[in-house]
Amino acid sequence: MSALQKQDTILYEVQQACIQLSLPKPSGVYDITDENVMLMGSAVNLAGIMVGEAFDWQQLRKPFTATGDGIKTAFPLPADFSRFVDGTGWSSAIRRPVVVVNPQQWATIASWVPKVTITPMARIFADQLQFLTPPAVGDTITFEYIDANWVIDGTVPTTFKQRADNNADIPRFDWLLMVLAIKLKWLEMKGLSTAAVQSDFNDRLQQLTQRNQMGQTLTLSGAVPGGYRYLDGYSNVPDTGFGS
Repeated sequence: MSALQKQDTILYEVQQACIQLSLPKPSGVYDITDENVMLMGSAVNLAGIMVGEAFDWQQLRKPFTATGDGIKTAFPLPADFSRFVDGTGWSSAIRRPVVVVNPQQWATIASWVPKVTITPMARIFADQLQFLTPPAVGDTITFEYIDANWVIDGTVPTTFKQRADNNADIPRFDWLLMVLAIKLKWLEMKGLSTAAVQSDFNDRLQQLTQRNQMGQTLTLSGAVPGGYRYLDGYSNVPDTGFGS
């Protein structure tokens, strides 16, 4: 299956990082005792976590479903859970979004007798998704969440995991972004300047996040066909002198 981001193995990414840092090109990562390569192997896992936390990557998004029984208010989170994608919680029964509340709001509403809410209200508490009132029988609450497993196992490609430990493992991110992240963490651990690499990493991250998901085309001329045309050369914008 084609991937939007071009991926490669841990070994290739570490080799590229070493070459760019004027270090010898290693033949392995997790089966080598060289100090610099061992440090690179550690930097890989720090880099992977950093990249995974930097954005809600579409390739890591998964659906979460909780089905109400009218009694239960807390639902366990998936084993591969990292975080929910903001604004994706919806109730199928009442067709309304899930309102996420903070501890202070929760305490305030929980003090009401009875607890009456128009929309479902929830928070993460004790590693569970907790609702203020039980979802109705058959009500399906859906969210999107980010998978914590950012590595494709190099031996069993259908297996995903949360850390790299094999030369053939493949991070689920753009290989160039990973190379820059590995260099960045390696330089940090060595106590060296990271300014140039940090700038390159930020630039590449911005490039990828702009095209990691589809975006709507926004226009000041309104929807076509139909819709009110706010700026229209035929009806309300003169041929010359506009804005003067």
